[in-house]
Amino acid sequence: MIKSLTVADFIERTKENLKIQTIAGHSGLERTIAIPDINRPGLALAGYLDFFAFDRVQVMGLTEVNYMRQLDEATLSERLQRVFKYEVPCFIITRGLTPPEGFVEQANRASVPVLRSLLTTTKVVSKIIIFLDNQFSPETSLHGVLVDVYGVGVMIMGRAGVGKSECALELIERGHRLVADDVVFIRRRGDRFLYGEGSALLRHHMEIRGLGIFDVKNIFGVGAVRNTKRVGLIVELEDWDSSKEYDRIGISEDSYTILEVKLPKITVPVRPGRNMAIIIEVAALNHRLKEMGLDSEKLLTERLTQVLTSPDKDQDDFEP
Repeated sequence: MIKSLTVADFIERTKENLKIQTIAGHSGLERTIAIPDINRPGLALAGYLDFFAFDRVQVMGLTEVNYMRQLDEATLSERLQRVFKYEVPCFIITRGLTPPEGFVEQANRASVPVLRSLLTTTKVVSKIIIFLDNQFSPETSLHGVLVDVYGVGVMIMGRAGVGKSECALELIERGHRLVADDVVFIRRRGDRFLYGEGSALLRHHMEIRGLGIFDVKNIFGVGAVRNTKRVGLIVELEDWDSSKEYDRIGISEDSYTILEVKLPKITVPVRPGRNMAIIIEVAALNHRLKEMGLDSEKLLTERLTQVLTSPDKDQDDFEP
């Protein structure tokens, strides 16, 4: 998770999306943005600074610009001097509006960057919030393979050499899509959602022991890959242990926590003859059913309980 970014970095990463240009305060482009939120400085321009959220990106639209234009030169200068005493990261003016000359002069004097966007205020605010939320969101990396299986982001984990990449390769051959192999970068958005992607250098590549590294997109086509995917299910592959009791009914629910987000997890034992790709496909479909409110295991348990506790139960209830 980044702690801050400079205004120059912000401009570089958003100039196409926000259609912005720098119109003042060029000497202050190394100022830092450390808060993933914005502020509308209308009250500050009116002279009320008790709760001025100065440490955020300041967005000014038609209301703020027209208000400054209606003030006489002396009043505007006095209020702007008070505003620019604070360590403001930058101002962004929307709709391609031109601020009063006094505002530009004060910004240049205080070395506070003033940016101008051609977009409406609503669009600028929403795009900045989304961008900053992504930039400042917690992130980590995990060893595994992330595959989009029937719309479910399945994170395949396990010890080195257990067959994660081989399983993912068969899933790709069956029409599913690779997101990342070996190292998966996970980023949390909001409080509940995790999104995974691969590194920019190795994106869309896989490593198979005995085969080496190859480009999935070039071999299987662009439809076999995607850049990012929400992680919904953890599948851990482990070597078959005959002394271990594996879940055969599916009633017990295991979980795996990443960045304080709990995800459902299933453990699948690996041994010769088991088709792991089909098992993961069924697990993904079953996960989708649960998200739709249909839990097969619980429904079966309720039916069995009803039959066993029914006073007129009969042996025929257990026969086909």
